[in-house]
Amino acid sequence: MIRDLLYGPWGNGLRAAARFLLDCVYPEGAVCRGCGKISDGTPLCPACRKRLTEEGAGSAWDFTDLEPGLPAYSLRPHDGLPRQLILNLKHRGEACLAEELARLIQPLPAFLTLSPDTVVTWVTMPRRRMRARGIDHGRLLAEAAARELGLPCRQLLNRRNDRSNTQARLNRTAREANLAGVFSPAETIRFPVLLVDDVLTTGTTARRCADALRQGGADDLIVLTYTRSVFQR
Repeated sequence: MIRDLLYGPWGNGLRAAARFLLDCVYPEGAVCRGCGKISDGTPLCPACRKRLTEEGAGSAWDFTDLEPGLPAYSLRPHDGLPRQLILNLKHRGEACLAEELARLIQPLPAFLTLSPDTVVTWVTMPRRRMRARGIDHGRLLAEAAARELGLPCRQLLNRRNDRSNTQARLNRTAREANLAGVFSPAETIRFPVLLVDDVLTTGTTARRCADALRQGGADDLIVLTYTRSVFQR
């Protein structure tokens, strides 16, 4: 019954109303988004901010060569507090967490250099999914990363197909088929591109986005994800 209401014709309005009521009871900064305890006026309490910095730091900046010419760097394993914050951002609309996650980017490791003319972009979300969630978490994460790096950020990808399913529960083969032909370049690209996403799983989404960016003329591409997941199927 509740699920039918939230995801039926009135779902968007009901979820927006629920978020409004929650903000009235727990305004932003009053409660830590990590542990639920009283905060100091910021989204994370000092203890959770320290935990976010330290959790997974031993395996931070993991490098994956998704394909020739497409390096991918991930900041943390998709586990613990980083995973919790990403899920809260995506599914609970807690936009303030994008800035908290972006703090993990600096300092850049010595092996990663970004040209000052690099443009940051994101994986364009299906319109129906954005309407359902009320937030474009990919754009928020990319814009936060761009601010942290002092780089411009804009949409470089169009999404042709609004009917593609979420990738979360698909195996590798199904992921490839699900995103075939979905993305296209939004403009001619004659500059380096940093593609920012939340989680690196199989790398299918990043590769399909890279295909479209190359169609637009991009020949210098780097992928940056906040977390990485192990996907074996």
